[in-house]
Amino acid sequence: MLKKPLMRICLNHITALTVISFAVVVEAGPLPVEYFIKDSDYLDVALSPSGNRIAARAQLDGKIVLIVMDRETKAIVGGLQPEASDAIHSFSWVSDDRIVFSYAEQLSGSDQRSSAGELYAVNFDGSDIGRLAGFRASNQRYGSRIKGSRDSERAAVYLLDALHDDENHVLVIKFPFSQTGLGRYTLDGKKPPVVSKLNVYSGKQETVERLSFKRARPLTDSSGEVRFVTYETEDGLTQSAYRRDKNSEWQLLSEAFDLDDELTVVGLNNVGDALFLRGPAGDDGYKNIFRFDFNKKTLRTLFTGLDADVSEWLSDPETGEIVIASSRRGKARHHYAEAEAEAEYQRLHRLLVKAYANQTLTVMSRSRDGKQIILRASSDIDPGSIFIFDAETGKADFFWANRSWMDPSILRPMQISEVLTQDGLSIPVRLTLPDGDGPAPLIVNPHGGPHGVFDEWAFNYETQLLASRGYAVLQINFRGSGGLGKKFEDAGHKEWGGQMIEDIAAATRWAMTHQGIDERRVCAFGGSYGAYASYMLAAREPSMLRCVIGYVGVYDLSLLYRTGDIPESWGGVGYLERAVGRDEDMLADFSPVNHASKITAASMLIHGEDDNRAPIDHAYAMRDALRATGTDPDWLEIDDSGHGAGNIQTRLELYEALLGFLDQHLR
Repeated sequence: MLKKPLMRICLNHITALTVISFAVVVEAGPLPVEYFIKDSDYLDVALSPSGNRIAARAQLDGKIVLIVMDRETKAIVGGLQPEASDAIHSFSWVSDDRIVFSYAEQLSGSDQRSSAGELYAVNFDGSDIGRLAGFRASNQRYGSRIKGSRDSERAAVYLLDALHDDENHVLVIKFPFSQTGLGRYTLDGKKPPVVSKLNVYSGKQETVERLSFKRARPLTDSSGEVRFVTYETEDGLTQSAYRRDKNSEWQLLSEAFDLDDELTVVGLNNVGDALFLRGPAGDDGYKNIFRFDFNKKTLRTLFTGLDADVSEWLSDPETGEIVIASSRRGKARHHYAEAEAEAEYQRLHRLLVKAYANQTLTVMSRSRDGKQIILRASSDIDPGSIFIFDAETGKADFFWANRSWMDPSILRPMQISEVLTQDGLSIPVRLTLPDGDGPAPLIVNPHGGPHGVFDEWAFNYETQLLASRGYAVLQINFRGSGGLGKKFEDAGHKEWGGQMIEDIAAATRWAMTHQGIDERRVCAFGGSYGAYASYMLAAREPSMLRCVIGYVGVYDLSLLYRTGDIPESWGGVGYLERAVGRDEDMLADFSPVNHASKITAASMLIHGEDDNRAPIDHAYAMRDALRATGTDPDWLEIDDSGHGAGNIQTRLELYEALLGFLDQHLR
């Protein structure tokens, strides 16, 4: 038996949410911080292959559980609740009756839940739980209900192919751990993975093959055979390879078909005569989807009129052809592959986009025949509403409003604009203004990453929290950001403290001229690279800012090669060499620790003591540099926390300190 019946848990949870929402409405004053930073209700929702059942990974009573519901009646028919502090991390239907899942465990002394790549399986009704594969799996996770006593594996195991014609087996890919000390192991990508066939009831495995590529992402054909692989080189670059069958030698795409090795394989059509790839196209290098015809040996670009990368794509369930794509320079734009006759799936998608106008429409899941679809509609003021759509009847049933306690009518819209830099680049920016008449203080909020990451037009709980306290928030997709083409992203390489900071300064100057902004009250705040950029902005433009806040930041670029998990990972050093370079003079000039004397803004440093991406040594060095100039920054060291706030307690500590500092210096 489960610890509690899931139906009773869900009903109690829904009642509690109703009470919380009502209490928020009647209370005077600003909404509590928890209103914004609480975790979402539903994290993942997926249909079973037939479409008759719905599984959801959901937050209930502070735990992440698995719920299974009947599609027609919405009645809860099963699921799983972890008994300890663990959480359901991911799940996949492998048949209408069986679900394969993994969980994330709360590590001692950390606020982060992390998955070690263990696989379990359970029937939809919560029965017949089995431990299938993994390193640290143990029979105690779910008490006496779990069966099996297979030996642990020193590898992280992930689902590769559900093998739809075989309800008893799946293909998995296993990434071996590297030993870093006595009893200590890490997943650094330095060992090639293994593909195995796994029985989802007994857990018995059969090795299919050992791949020769590191950090490989294989693609199987309709028969479950691995014929394509995208992998990472030691230089941190992506390449793809092909083979005719399992007895053939692997060839780079350039060798096999005279294609660019940088293209990433993303799919095959149902008959197997066309390959779909993603990669840069045109002068700006916007990532597009390409169709390669095996018979004609021709490559065709599928989508036109792009002003940003294709970020999502959909295939026609009848043919497997990719026919729809989305891009997000501003609000989501949808693109449709040209054909002699428009596919029914394209026509249906156009109607849905029209029905959910001014929202970002995402297909979360669909039945195998494509007739049942789970949709998510969201926006800058809507955390996301989930609908179940019947393609035959054209009816969409409301399923759940994510962050159900939130009232979109009190959230603040995100304005979209572009700022032209002195060297001619157009920088997408997002400006969120608080409610009220007078000019508002401005928070400049550069994103982390920085490469491959970008700020979307979407709900952002941090932005809404700051706006609720009367602050305007500026988000900038400076050069080097992802999603805006290879040329734009590459323009940020070796410019961390140069042109990227100039882009942020140009966007800030633009925002300061806005009639809703008080140009005398400006503060920069960011996390990770965003913290670095905030401090570099304070050093480059000391008269611009009244205060600066860095969270889990990098402040000494030379430390990137000596500390943290990046140089220890496969391809990590190659990434650093492209992103920041090896020139010692430039690394020194682009390090905030060497410009502390130029910073006149009030300063604050916040860091997790267990940060392995940007170790706390960075924050110590920045604090020492500021103290050497006679400035003692506000300091918050968060115990048992890593590179990001992993739970609501840590987030509460972070944002209460942040808001207190902002109120002190911007009011």
